[in-house]
Amino acid sequence: MILDEVVVRAASVEGAGIGLKIPLALKDIPQTLSIIDRDRLDQQRLVTLDDVMQSAPGVTVQPGTRLRTAYYSRGFSIDTLSFDGIPTSGWNEAVNTEDMAIYERVELLRGASGLLQGTGNPSGTINLVRKRAGEDFDASAALSGGSWNNWRGELDVGGGLTPSGNVRARSVAVFEDRDYFYDVTHRKKSLLYGTSEWNITPSTVIAATVKWQDLDDDGSLIGGLPRYSDGSALDVSRSFNPGTDWSFRKWENTQAFLELRHEFEGDWQGKIAVSHIDGDSQMRYANLYGGIDRATGSGAFILAGAYGFDNKETDVDAYVTGSVEAFGRRHELLFGANYWDGETSQTSYALQGLLMTANIFDWDPHKIPAPTGRTYSGEQSTTTTQYGGYGVVRLHVLDPLTIIAGGRLSWWETDTERRASVDGPLVPAGQYEVDNQFTPYGGVVWDLTSKLSLYGSYTSIFTPQNYRGANGDVIDPMTGDNFEVGLKGAWFDGRLDGALSAFRILQENRAQTDPSVPCLPGTQCVYIAEGKVRTQGVDFEVNGDVTPELRLQAGYTWVDTEYVRDRTATGGPSTNEGQPFSRFTPHHMLKLWAHYHPRYLDERLSIGAGVNAQSSSHVISNGMRIEQGGYAVANVRLGYKITPKIDLSLNVNNLFDKTYFTRLGGVEWNNWYGEPRSVLVTLRARY
Repeated sequence: MILDEVVVRAASVEGAGIGLKIPLALKDIPQTLSIIDRDRLDQQRLVTLDDVMQSAPGVTVQPGTRLRTAYYSRGFSIDTLSFDGIPTSGWNEAVNTEDMAIYERVELLRGASGLLQGTGNPSGTINLVRKRAGEDFDASAALSGGSWNNWRGELDVGGGLTPSGNVRARSVAVFEDRDYFYDVTHRKKSLLYGTSEWNITPSTVIAATVKWQDLDDDGSLIGGLPRYSDGSALDVSRSFNPGTDWSFRKWENTQAFLELRHEFEGDWQGKIAVSHIDGDSQMRYANLYGGIDRATGSGAFILAGAYGFDNKETDVDAYVTGSVEAFGRRHELLFGANYWDGETSQTSYALQGLLMTANIFDWDPHKIPAPTGRTYSGEQSTTTTQYGGYGVVRLHVLDPLTIIAGGRLSWWETDTERRASVDGPLVPAGQYEVDNQFTPYGGVVWDLTSKLSLYGSYTSIFTPQNYRGANGDVIDPMTGDNFEVGLKGAWFDGRLDGALSAFRILQENRAQTDPSVPCLPGTQCVYIAEGKVRTQGVDFEVNGDVTPELRLQAGYTWVDTEYVRDRTATGGPSTNEGQPFSRFTPHHMLKLWAHYHPRYLDERLSIGAGVNAQSSSHVISNGMRIEQGGYAVANVRLGYKITPKIDLSLNVNNLFDKTYFTRLGGVEWNNWYGEPRSVLVTLRARY
């Protein structure tokens, strides 16, 4: 989604193509987007995608079971992900452990993004922009150490391989060894990354990239904490681990990218990129599950299991963009197509020889015996394919007025097979598809001044559903329509950007039980596509250099969600109708980070401070309302440049040691404490 001609100035980006792939200034893009650049990643030591999303405006982070964390924007799960603008099938158990050491910046587009992504929720998309090789030699190394034996080393070396710099390469290596604030869990991570580019001609570049990552979690916490049966939080410390020391999670994945870029005559340019992801992961776990009796400590049992995952995916994206002259004005065009094909295989096992009940007062992760064996429970393999073509035109109707129109035509198919026994065959278990699905895109931008623009946009996306109607056919996909108006500004030659927007999203065609066909025990229920939810809100963000010494990124979001239509099997309104459909999404969120580099002390000192704050949120579990009150978490940084090439920094997160839950799961489990106060010291050298 990002062209290579993007120029980074301070914390702002000129020529961002996110959402359109046409090189544009941020104020000319009629959608809400945020960019977290390399400086911000380094200042706050945001080393994982989870870290970044916790600091990203408008995003709610939900730790989860199994092998992944979920991110939510505007009430919906973010289920689309791109690497250098190449859309992928989204999240799976192999692609949820991204390390930020290999990325130049993270881009977040909020709202429906179906034009380039095809399928997904109307939440937004994340684009990870990889580090590239430069012509000049550059090297850096960083060593960090901090709370809970958190040790990490990074090495980044790159430059030209020929005198002219037409062949260049860059390599990144990471090793991490750490514990966590909760007991038992220990992580080791190794990462290797290499990228190279070759200017075949002055106008043609070929690039190749490979990334390998291995990550092992021993004693891993899989399912969070249970609660007392009355819904209140357990009287345990934040270090309490309701898992076992023999639980583990392991990931290994390899990604390879190949890219060809070409500049044609005039201002036309094109790009074709191919990526392949190959990952496998395993997990074995035991976790307390069930509401706890406050008096006796009983009521929970040990939920245990094991899984193996194998994921393979190939993605292709190709496009051309440029301008033409018509009616005395220049107009921009974009034409492209993309394709992805992914296969995910999951093998399940039951664990043998485990104590099935437990008492919270006697729980010790080290004393639960490891399973004596495992029993094959089944295997499921799912292959999903999507391809489509897209196009956009930006018409400069008047000097201040630009009209943007475009669309996408998509084809989508999934095929699932299951195996019931180790030696049994894979048996077809479901196949459905969506053909010729059109996704429209429209926008208007009015330049009020050279620095301010007013915009309105309509974007959409669709989500296939695996439900069948009375005629036996798969019901229509859900559609997500995002309506948005806003005001954007750019000051100080693009070094400071600001945006204010209001949005309304309607997701329609949600599956509901067909009331005209009774859903009887032992029969297949049938469905109709008539459910509807709505989310609306406001986004405000300022990002960039307020002064030469002060850099600021601040984002405020207000969100309100509602089940507009949600019916029971009899056709009457359900208890959800009229209620929030994303209860854990707070109405108010504030994400702020400021970094000050004063001119005194020979400009050696730098100071950073920020806050992540939100209003209350809740879930309903076993008929009870479980609430997390509003909270604010403060983070600070102090940096000192020892020499022009060496600097030392101290980061303190959760400065006031606020106790809060970053996720409310329910009475049974999946309640996760936020990280207590932590300290991290980093020594960085550059050459």
